[in-house]
Amino acid sequence: MFIIVLLGLGLPSTVTANNKDELLRQTMANIALLNNQITQRKTEADGIRDALSAQLEEIKTEARREWRDKGIKTEAEALRNPRLLYDLMLMAEIEAYIRRYTQKTAYYRVAIDRLSYLYQEADDDLKIVSTLSGMKIDALISQVEKILDGYLPDAQTIVIQPDKLAIEAPEKIWETLRSSK
Repeated sequence: MFIIVLLGLGLPSTVTANNKDELLRQTMANIALLNNQITQRKTEADGIRDALSAQLEEIKTEARREWRDKGIKTEAEALRNPRLLYDLMLMAEIEAYIRRYTQKTAYYRVAIDRLSYLYQEADDDLKIVSTLSGMKIDALISQVEKILDGYLPDAQTIVIQPDKLAIEAPEKIWETLRSSK
């Protein structure tokens, strides 16, 4: 009978350790899923940025051809030429989008690194779960939940708000284009 009582007393801590073990595994699965989604968004942002960069180069080539073919020498002449003005405005807009996608890529890279770190921390804790206090695991899970909640909206889709882009004036684009012959 004494042995049964000892086994019964040991059971609650085993159940608690198993609960913490399962909670950590679920947390790791959530981290891995979000990290995968963020990685996909980063890949998409990189692809869009690269496509925009290629398009920008094509428009720069077209603009240079236009100013050479028309003999345009000054900024005032360039801004009076409808095709060149349109190209300059389009280049400014594309450059604004490229900057925003570059920012998004950097944000995603930080998110991936942070989530990878948290995953590794949870994995390390899982390996020694029987010796950890419940408070440390609870603190880790709480930290992970806050971070997951913070990155979750960005994992679904890339959001670029056109009205918040900083688009340069055609004059500035003209100067940049002229100096990069």
